[in-house]
Order: sequence, then structure tokens, then C-alpha cells
Amino acid sequence: MTQPAPNTRLLELLDPVLARVAALDPTEQPHALEAALEHEFPHAGERVQAIGREIAAGIAAGWLCDRGDASARFSRLAKPSPTSRGLSIDVVSMLGAGVEHTHPKGEVTLGFASNPAESDSCQFEARSPAWVVLPPGSRHIPRVDGARMNLIYFLPDGAAEWHPPSRPSA
Repeated sequence: MTQPAPNTRLLELLDPVLARVAALDPTEQPHALEAALEHEFPHAGERVQAIGREIAAGIAAGWLCDRGDASARFSRLAKPSPTSRGLSIDVVSMLGAGVEHTHPKGEVTLGFASNPAESDSCQFEARSPAWVVLPPGSRHIPRVDGARMNLIYFLPDGAAEWHPPSRPSA
């Protein structure tokens, strides 16, 4: 009997979330979209907390966030496909600043404290662990302050434009 892939449980938990995120109207105000997601999938609710636990377990087991450096470990959970509702699904565990990028079609992020005891002391985009919606065309340098966070983010069609720092000429 074959064992299910390690990401199976996480993808099952995410299925209704993916359907809702894919159905968001990107022309609505980000705060209204965040409120809608929080209403339907409360951060303190069992489904979202189970997602956070699965992410933490995947990181601890080494199959999630297995690339990058100490300040930002990352991995792709799924490429855009019909199963993922056209969204790429990525997970990053970070503290500090990431790489500047633009969201041509927007981004939805769900954040968790890596250590639940530190949930009051960590922030992503100057906000406590929660839903964060960035509109189409937004550009930022993602930043986690206070304590390490695990972030799962969804990009329509996987659309992102990365702006790595330029290196000085030799």
C-alpha cells in the first residue's frame, strides 16, 4: 500500500480556501476582501489553525520550506492548475525582509507565528498573523518583524515579477 504524499492533508484543508480565494473580485478593496476571508475562514477557527499546524509539521519534517537561507526558507506547494483553482501555492518561513516583487494579479497571504507562543510579537506587513490581501499591481518588500512567521500565499496564475537587488559591477 502506497503512502499518500506528505502534502495531501494540507491540500485537502486548503481546498475550500482555494475555491474562495480564486473567486475573489480583485477590484474590491483589500480590507473588504480580508474581512470576507476572515468571516468565512476565521484565523482562530479550526480549519485555518489546522492549516497552520500542517505547515509547521511540513517544515519540521523537511518537505516544506526546504530552500533558501536561514532568514527566508521557502517552497512551492502547488503550481497553478485546475486542482489549485489556477493559483500557485507557496510557503515561506521568514524573519526580516524578503525579495522585492510585484503582484500583477494580486496576492493573498495567510500568516502564522512559527512559534504559537510568539503570535503576539510577530508581524507580516506590520500586521499580526492574519489574512493579508495585496491588490493587482502592488509592489512590496515582504517583511516579518518580531518573531519568525510561516506564510502561505496564493498567486493567481502564479503571477509575480521579482526585483532582486542589483549587484555592483566588478
